[in-house]
Amino acid sequence: MRNNSQNHLFLGAAAAISVVFFWSGWIVVSRLGVTNSLTVYDVAGFRFSVGAAVALPYIIWRRTWQGLTPIRVLALTLTAGVPYALLSYFGFTYAPAAHGGVFLNGCLPAFTTLFGWIWVGQRIRSSQLAGLGVILIGVILVGYEGFLSSGGGMTWFGDVLFLAAIALFAMFMVANRVWSITPGQVLFSVTIVSAAVYIPIWWLWLDSNLAIASRSEILLQGAYQGLVPSVLGISCLNIAVRRLGANATSVFLSAVPVVAALAAIPILQEMPGLPAWIGMLTVTAGILLALGIVGNTSPAMVGNGRE
Repeated sequence: MRNNSQNHLFLGAAAAISVVFFWSGWIVVSRLGVTNSLTVYDVAGFRFSVGAAVALPYIIWRRTWQGLTPIRVLALTLTAGVPYALLSYFGFTYAPAAHGGVFLNGCLPAFTTLFGWIWVGQRIRSSQLAGLGVILIGVILVGYEGFLSSGGGMTWFGDVLFLAAIALFAMFMVANRVWSITPGQVLFSVTIVSAAVYIPIWWLWLDSNLAIASRSEILLQGAYQGLVPSVLGISCLNIAVRRLGANATSVFLSAVPVVAALAAIPILQEMPGLPAWIGMLTVTAGILLALGIVGNTSPAMVGNGRE
């Protein structure tokens, strides 16, 4: 019995660690993709075309569109589909991977708390407010470091795009919770509908460098953008939450900003400065505080994973 329990926990921990590396890897791979041959539109095209090709058989088999109204499909598509993806990818053209890790992951609890309060009147506990304040301090440190390192350049604009992207995704998470959206309905709205709208526009009118990109670059972006975050990441997240619980899983996920920054050093040759490192650690502490993992308050509810 004890061995079964240990195996249960080991599988959950392995799944949670996998999610950390999948999501951290997405940050680095996205930054790599938009700063080389491919355009932002190409990277987004891989995300939706490959993802749709993989998800379509399941969608048809399970008829996952059932129970969705047109308004809800539109809302889910706009908040977690093409606008979110393009804002994120354009952000990576201006700001380094470490900033993406902080703004896209660290700021998510702040926006979900805010929109949950606005939409459903969700009570904000004192520990959440304290945690959000700590996150804000960390974000300011990272933004300040970016402004200094760019000599007053456009890094700040990338940070703004990240904030806009994660604000949209936070709306999606709150809607997901309020409307009790199933994973299959998310796949239909965010992947299939987005692909049906975006791919023809991308293919006919948007800038593309597919003709000059290397085969390895195309394969990397196609495989990672289309499969890893949405399919493997979400599957491992579900395993981790079932085996460990949402609260314990969140402890692992709070490491994403730091892991992404560490991975960017050898892969992208992006070395954050001291203020950014302090900011990342501060954001991580703020996430744990906002979730009730540190302190004497009950844990906050954790929403669904990122698509």
